Formats: sequence, C-alpha cells, structure tokens
Amino acid sequence: MKKILSLLAVAVIFFNCSKDTDDTDNELQNFTVTLNVDSNHRFSRFQESTFAFLSDENGTILATGELRIGETTTLSFSGSASNHYDLSYMRYDNIVDLGIKTYSLVTFTNIEQGTYDIGPTPIIENSHDEIFINMDYTGYPFEVTSGVTGAGGGGPENGGYYNFRSNLSGSPTSDFYASFKSPNDQFERYFWQTDISEGSVFNIDYNTLPEIQNIISVQSPTNTIFGFAVEGIIEGDINKVRHSIKESNLPNGYSSISIPLPDNIFDNYLFTLSYGNGAIKYFKTIRTADIPSTIDTPELSFVINNTSPQAFNMSTTGNSGIYNIIFRDTNSSETIFVAHSIYGEITPEISFSKESLRKNIQETYSDLKDFETLPLGSVSLTHYNSLNSYKDILQYRIEGEYYEIPKNSFIEGISKQFD
Repeated sequence: MKKILSLLAVAVIFFNCSKDTDDTDNELQNFTVTLNVDSNHRFSRFQESTFAFLSDENGTILATGELRIGETTTLSFSGSASNHYDLSYMRYDNIVDLGIKTYSLVTFTNIEQGTYDIGPTPIIENSHDEIFINMDYTGYPFEVTSGVTGAGGGGPENGGYYNFRSNLSGSPTSDFYASFKSPNDQFERYFWQTDISEGSVFNIDYNTLPEIQNIISVQSPTNTIFGFAVEGIIEGDINKVRHSIKESNLPNGYSSISIPLPDNIFDNYLFTLSYGNGAIKYFKTIRTADIPSTIDTPELSFVINNTSPQAFNMSTTGNSGIYNIIFRDTNSSETIFVAHSIYGEITPEISFSKESLRKNIQETYSDLKDFETLPLGSVSLTHYNSLNSYKDILQYRIEGEYYEIPKNSFIEGISKQFD
C-alpha cells in the first residue's frame, strides 16, 4: 500500500507561470490562466482524465477545464486583486490489470495569473539497441557498476566474457560512459567514448580499459544513508547528458559510501544524497567539481502542531523555500487511493485548510463519496540556495521541468513520513 501511496505523491502535472498583474488592488480584475499542453506531453498510460481548477482561499471553485494533450485550456473569472488564488488539478488513473484506481489532487497555493506551458515528456528508451560493447577476459561473474540502463549477458568462457548493450542519451550521436567490475580486479574499469553513432559496436579486451583508482568516501553526519546518485556533466554538451556514474538504494542504511570517480573526464558532478533517522530524512543535491567527504545537515526543521487537514498548523525554522504537505488514504479493500498534495511558501508559522477545496473537487467523482477526510501522509521542506523567491521555485514545481542547478549551488531539504 505504501508504494501506491508514494506514487500518488509524485503523480503531478506541472504548469509554467508568467506574471501579468492588474492595475489596482481595490477593484475587480479579470484573473486568467492559460494552460498549454504540448502535443508530446504524456500524463500517464493509465490516465482516464485530468481536470484543472482555479479556486479562492475558501476553496470555492471559480473556473475549471479538462486538460488534453496538444490543446489549450483557459480558466478565467473576475475577482478581487487583493485575494490569493490557487491552481489545482485532479488526475484520475485506472490501473485495470491490478483493479486499482488512483485520484491525485495537487494544489499550488497563491499563484499568479498568466500562461502555463506543460511541456513535452522525455521518452525513456529501453530497446538497448544503439551501442554494443563486447568484452573478453572479464573474469566471471562480471558486474556493471554504473547506473546506466542496459542489458547484457556473459559466461566464464575465454577468461570470462560479457556482451553489454544500451541506448545513447543523444541522437544521432552522443557521448557514452559505463563502468564495470571484474572479480579479478581491485578497481573498477570504465568505458568512455565521445560522439558515438547509433549502432556502434566495440569489441574490447577488458584489461585494456582504464582503472578507476580515485575513490571518494562520503560520510553521513550522524545519520544513516538511504540512497545516493552521482552523475557526470560535461560543460557545453549540446545534448546536456547526465552520465550516470553510480547510484544505489540502501534499504538497511549505511554511515558512509565510496564513489569511484574517473579522472579527467567530467567537469563537474551532480551528487544527490538521502539520509536520516527513522521517519525523518534529509536530502541534498549539489552541483560541484569536487564531491565533499562530509555533508552538512540542512538548517531546516519543523514542528507539527495540528495534523488535521481542517486546521493544519506547523512551525518552521531555517532557510525559506517551498513546502509540500500530502494527505492520503485508501479504501478498506485497497482498490481506491486518494492523495491531496499541497505546495506553498515556507514561513515561520503555516496554517491552512484545503478541505473545502478537496471536497468541492471530489464531489464529481462517485468513487470518492466515502472519503470524508484524509490523514496526514508526509511533510517536506525544500530550500534552493540559487533561487530567492517562492514564485521562482513554484515555477519549476508547476512546470515540471528539470531544474538546472547552477555550478557550486545546491538544493536541500527535510521530510517526515507520518503514515
């Protein structure tokens, strides 16, 4: 059940906001939001419908419309310029094979009117038919140690062999990185080529690949590491490829990790670490030329004073940014899952109730008539050191685009699971 509930937390469609303010705060204004859905956007292969809603602070729905691929939806009403307005959507997915229905409601609070562009969805290929690396003298068994997706197989013959194949991140040519580990070697070895054409085949004596002797040890600050990822970046790469060097989920947790970094290839790295104790986790992503040996715990914390969605309240300390609070539940047969994810600006004291909004939206969904309230699922606070404004941060959240962290910058935060 928790896996389905976690999926609900990230089942979001994003909107791109641009400013368009009115001349007066004392008179009525026309508040208009235009939602452009790119023709190459994909909501979900299970999606039945997605509707967008504009609402006021009391949860009254002021305008609504269905979002469709390749179409434009305009939401407009006349209201006071001094009020705050929210943008929400409800996505309904029907996973027929599992007999499961999910309703994912997301609310972005205090938005600005303007045009929101829901961009194309990156296509993840899994054909593994664009680069072929055939290696002999690998030893057996043999391991692919980088996080790159691919397929392969081998055996003990000819000193051990392994035939690896994968896709290229760019087209028609792309750089490519992968690392491997022979049981006969102390160190990993790596394959690196630039401007590879699709369909390229490489037949290699594994022992001729360079070793990775630069091992970086990263220590968690009095916490347990739950997962990490390291990607290499080449400055000026027109394909903007993030080369996966290493990634791992650590269900039992570790106090430190070791990361093999190849020499003289990448200009900087995107390093993500998740660590914590129990239900509380910290997360940090940094873009740096030198991965640090220790990570500072974010100066963010919160205390939940009231978990009720009717009168939610929490106190926060630390750097400002954006919060995400999720209420979620399932029916007794675990066939219907509902989540309400709320984004807003971090302030020292946060109080709200979006229950009226949720109930007003879910009135049109017969499956949801028995969901009178939703318990608290999780709370997270996120700080972007390169963005100063909540509106700037919200743009990326709504837009759903990958945020390009500038060099020597980071994103960090804290989260806590309640269900």
